[in-house]
Amino acid sequence: KMTSAKDSILNFVSKLPKDAKVGIRVYGHKGTGSDSDKALSCSSSELVYPISNFNEGEFQTALNKFSTSGWTPIGLALREAKNDLASFDGANNTNIVYLVSDGIDTCDDQPIEAAKELYSSNISPIINVIGFDVDSKGQNQLREIAAATEGIYGTVTNEGELQKELDNLSNLTEQWKEWLEQGKQKIESKKIQNDLAIFSYITHEEGKALKEGIKIDLILFELHEAGRMSDESLEYLETKHKDYHLWIQEEIEKFKVELESLNEKSFSEAINKLESKYISNTNTQ
Repeated sequence: KMTSAKDSILNFVSKLPKDAKVGIRVYGHKGTGSDSDKALSCSSSELVYPISNFNEGEFQTALNKFSTSGWTPIGLALREAKNDLASFDGANNTNIVYLVSDGIDTCDDQPIEAAKELYSSNISPIINVIGFDVDSKGQNQLREIAAATEGIYGTVTNEGELQKELDNLSNLTEQWKEWLEQGKQKIESKKIQNDLAIFSYITHEEGKALKEGIKIDLILFELHEAGRMSDESLEYLETKHKDYHLWIQEEIEKFKVELESLNEKSFSEAINKLESKYISNTNTQ
């Protein structure tokens, strides 16, 4: 699998635009898969090809520097990637991180939190995650890393599929389009959830007001029927009761409008922010 991954990655970067800068960081490559080597392996991550223009010979040499190990410190690699890209702020660069792994993080180094830290930094990268011949448990974690960073997750089982997945990700504009669509879907889903929550809450409040109104009507009726309330008192209290519950309904309606307005504003602001980032990054050379 490592040989296949190396071949696919070399072929992928060779097709990138000439002015694109590339780097390759490996992780878990020291030691062996034995328990005695876990500490060494889990603390190993190296930038074998510093971020620079692509040179096929030097890149090939960098790929040949390492082999596989049994431990997978994904969190460490992502934190180091943040340092690698520190001088490439997202305002002036389109930064993309491709995380390729053949399994779950085995070093307990909080890979999802590390991915969030990288994504929320001023580097503002797209983080694409590719699971290479990964079992279902590994896929769940890798998919969660992609979801936490609004990135794209793909799973492949062989070199041909890996090459195809990388080729699909080579078009930066198309990546950003997919990122934009995924982002819109999440925001729209959140708006719908909020709409349902508002509907449920308002319906509950209206139900409470209705029950209260029925109870008060019943009490007034019983007191009047029992001769413990005059006609004049009944008429007075029924008027007060009606005015009070009209006020309650008005307040509920006002609150409903306010909540819906806040939800709509939040939705619009999130969409605008999403589209602004999309425009900014697709216009960055």
